[in-house]
Order: sequence, then C-alpha cells, then structure tokens
Amino acid sequence: MFRFKIFELPEGQSNKTLELDADALDLGEDVTFRGGVLEIDFYRTEQFIRAQFEVDATVELICDRSLDAFDHKVHQNYEVLFKADEIEESADENGAVRSYDHASQQIDLEQDVRDTILLNLPTKKLHPRFLDENGNPKEVLNEQFGDIPDEDEDQIDPRWEKLKDLKD
Repeated sequence: MFRFKIFELPEGQSNKTLELDADALDLGEDVTFRGGVLEIDFYRTEQFIRAQFEVDATVELICDRSLDAFDHKVHQNYEVLFKADEIEESADENGAVRSYDHASQQIDLEQDVRDTILLNLPTKKLHPRFLDENGNPKEVLNEQFGDIPDEDEDQIDPRWEKLKDLKD
C-alpha cells in the first residue's frame, strides 16, 4: 500500500490520496491504529523523487492515569527525498533523505508514515477528561485516608541505627 513503482510516477508533479483502514499500519502493542487519510505530493526528476506527505490519522491510546481507552488525532507533514545515487541516509523531525531500491525500482513510505504517527503521540497519554480547555493536565487531588501520627515522621528506623553502628 505504501510502495510506489518509480516508473508509474510521472515526471514532474503528481499526487495520490490513500484512505487508510484500521489494518493498514501496525503501531505496536500500546497503540491501535484506527484509520486515516494519507495525501502524498510527488515530484520526480531523473536524479531524485521528493515525496511530501500529510497524514491525518486516528489512534486509540490507553490513559496512563485511568487505563481507559480514548481516540487521539494525529495531523502531521513530512518529506522524504529519494535519491538515485548511493548516499548516506539521514532523517530528522522535518524530513529524511534516502536512496531508493534500484533492484525493485520502488520507493516505500510505510516506515516514514509509521514513525511520523508514533513521534506525534503524547509522552503522557491522558484521557481528554483529565485535560483542561487548553490541552494541559488538570490538577490532581491527592487524598489521604487516615491520620499520620506526628511521632512516626520523626522516628528513625532502628535498622538504620544498627547499620550506622556497623559502619563505625
């Protein structure tokens, strides 16, 4: 689905839109891909192929706080430059430079699409009910049940005293 034959891409500018269903990508155990749309703009010359894509996807995450499942939207742009020459491949948050497979005459965007989605997931996965209107986490109320006697706070564990004696 994410592989494109080079000879099928016309010279110059072209584009493709792919509807991604739930089984199009495997994002691992903790993230379930729900589907989305991938829009790709190709620019092909004899020396290189530039693939700029925009992914709009929905993934299901598990809340770190409540363990409830919730949907998270991902919208991100990325660019991959495929060169005909043997080059040292590189990638950063804005794009990647790769050489394409000369034997099969194909370019493959699957890993780049997967990585783009995974890198745009929140570090702390919180259900939307735990976020305020600006997307920031709401304050957590720490509740304490029962009284903690004051004497317990000042008392030193006798095992530490015995260890200090051994040290001396």
